[in-house]
Amino acid sequence: MSAARQRAGEMRGTSIVDAMALAVFGSIGERLAATFKLHESLRRAGLNIHPRLYMARVLFYMFTALLVLVTIDFFVLLFAENLIVKVVFALATLMVPPIILAWGLYYPEAKASERAMKTELEFPFFAAYMTAMAYGGVSPEKLIERLTQIRVFKALREEALRVIRDVKIFGQNILAALERNALWHPSRLYRDFMLGYLTTIRTGGDVIHYLEIRTQEVFQSRMEDLKNRAERVGFIVEAYAAVAVLGTLSLYIFFIISGLIAAGGGFGGTVGIMLYSFVLLPMLVIVILLMLNSLIPSQENIMEPYAYLFISGPAGLLVALAGIALSGGITPRVTDNGIDMAHIKSVIVAISIAFIVVSLGPSIVYMRKVRRERAISRSLANFFRDLSEVRRTGLSPEKSIIMLSERDYGPLTPIIKRIAGALSIGLHVEKAVRQAIRGYHNWVLRVTMRFLVDAMEVGGGNPHTLDSLARYISSLVEINEQLRKRLRAYILMPYFGAIMVAVTSILTLTMLVSAVTQAGLVGGGGSMGGTVGGLRVNITPQNIANLLLIASIASVFNAWLSGLVAGKIQDQSLAAGFLHAAILTAITMVVLLVLLGGTGDLVGSSKTTAKLVAQLASFASFGKELK
Repeated sequence: MSAARQRAGEMRGTSIVDAMALAVFGSIGERLAATFKLHESLRRAGLNIHPRLYMARVLFYMFTALLVLVTIDFFVLLFAENLIVKVVFALATLMVPPIILAWGLYYPEAKASERAMKTELEFPFFAAYMTAMAYGGVSPEKLIERLTQIRVFKALREEALRVIRDVKIFGQNILAALERNALWHPSRLYRDFMLGYLTTIRTGGDVIHYLEIRTQEVFQSRMEDLKNRAERVGFIVEAYAAVAVLGTLSLYIFFIISGLIAAGGGFGGTVGIMLYSFVLLPMLVIVILLMLNSLIPSQENIMEPYAYLFISGPAGLLVALAGIALSGGITPRVTDNGIDMAHIKSVIVAISIAFIVVSLGPSIVYMRKVRRERAISRSLANFFRDLSEVRRTGLSPEKSIIMLSERDYGPLTPIIKRIAGALSIGLHVEKAVRQAIRGYHNWVLRVTMRFLVDAMEVGGGNPHTLDSLARYISSLVEINEQLRKRLRAYILMPYFGAIMVAVTSILTLTMLVSAVTQAGLVGGGGSMGGTVGGLRVNITPQNIANLLLIASIASVFNAWLSGLVAGKIQDQSLAAGFLHAAILTAITMVVLLVLLGGTGDLVGSSKTTAKLVAQLASFASFGKELK
């Protein structure tokens, strides 16, 4: 009851806003909507809103944001003394309203692109479904009505609901409603296929022959599309490697050098490493993951691995805190003999194990559920092909399934046995299939079993229908396998990049200190820090230890993020990235321990540091003489 009241309150609030927007900006909104042709954009996007109201609403939001920002600017000018703060708020006032207007104009096109992408992702399955139903003699209206009940088709189910709305509410016949839906659809593939289908029906052509030919073309087009998408994924991964690897290496070197020697101050050292590694780099990874998701979206909405983060996340945090506490704190220790490398190693191990623990639960769930289910797709085509052959002998579909339950179909066998058991006790085929696939997330399995139910209910499990389903399922599995093969070559880039970042950051620091101290020039002593010869120097053992620890932790975090990207590339799912993140974190931890174990006196004693400071003083004095 409270939820209904809340929805009613939201609708009243929206109505008030819309009424105010139309009263103030209605005429302007109508002119702008006509100028930018919003009528076409909104219809292509599938947004059920009048262009005048939409544009008036955008203008209302823009004007409201402008009033709020001007009010804030008034108080900032009165009370703020910092000029930078005043300039920032003034720029925000100038920039935010145009951004709102631009987004309002762009949003319909973005929704149209999303609608087209989701429709084309499901369309090969839908084309196969239409062909199978045509063999059973299903009319277009019955086909669309059945499509509204198939929840595995999300995008195409929305299209079917739009068509049924036009038929039931606006009184259009089914062919006119389908034509109207197709004409304004942003997907050219969907539009051409459906318009050709309608033309074939109206002219009395061979519908089955048309669907067979066009469905084969759709699958071929899908293969070409996935090939192009794989090439674009390669471009994105290469861009990620260039920025996240080469850019990270360059910035780490800059941060490390500026942390040791900062001429006149500046941005660098541990602050720069932390800001880049824990703020900018995660934002870059999020952008890369969003771009990859737009190219290779996952059809399997698996939430269990993410749910386990609520368990593994706090567990990993406890492991990190416990490990750091046992190590004696996060701050590196320095003794008379140099940096306590054992303490730095223990902190790195604690944080690495924490990241592995965070990834462990989701990765185990993903491997147990998804990897097991993936092999099912390969067995589906064999099952449908055998079912078609058994049906040719004259057995009913139910008895054919019961007979085939004795054969071995690998991981698909338990599902077939459950369906056969339910059918043998008299359950309806739809209920039997629903119970058998409960808990499975394989999208191809759920779609094909839906095909099987409809083929048995409509056409009595016609052998031609089952044979066509087997043929199309085999093509679908081949498409997915081809995509994975094309993407497999790009998985190594995140691995290589993460390890390179870890190796280069540590070697840069240690070799920089070693090279200067081993230069052979004799320094006359010097302080452990401060200003030497015009240079602001901070080459103390404590500073070197801080840089070592922060650079190592940042490398571990970068490896964990790179693992998420590798998982998205391999399995088209972010959940698969947790396994790669755990593996890559473990590899990076071992690499760091080996590197830190070989540093020795390169970053060690106070004598080495004094010699280095004296050497820098000599360089500074030589620079002054040149001037």
